[in-house]
Amino acid sequence: MVACLAAVLCFACVLSESEIRRDVRERLDADNSLAKLKLSIEVKNRVVYLSGRTWTQEQQQQAVAAARGRGIKLVVNRMSLINSALIDKVKQALAADERIGKIPIEVDAEGTIVRLMSDQTNSDDRTRAVQVASAVDGVTQVEDLMK
Repeated sequence: MVACLAAVLCFACVLSESEIRRDVRERLDADNSLAKLKLSIEVKNRVVYLSGRTWTQEQQQQAVAAARGRGIKLVVNRMSLINSALIDKVKQALAADERIGKIPIEVDAEGTIVRLMSDQTNSDDRTRAVQVASAVDGVTQVEDLMK
């Protein structure tokens, strides 16, 4: 009888996935530097999966530490780093090109993958921008999101 009562009380202490998600969100949002990142939280079988993009490895470690808590078995880091150094190199290469240097092109990079975005390019501009970005040391792939 005592073992049965203990099992019922223990079961009542286990948080639901939505409660775990809410608690983790509250802990991440309590830290202004983490709240700005808008990380995604997924919970399955008391395992928390954090995804999204951060500027530093330290931000990822901070998010994982903040996510740990009652009812959580494990926190899995699915976050990726924004590669600001590569972004700067690609922006410089695009700006130095006489053909496309004056066209406003936004650059984003995650790891070694670069994304180019603009709504002021034609087909030839897009082709040239992809060529220039692809030639930058450290770029392994260019995603053309220009229009």
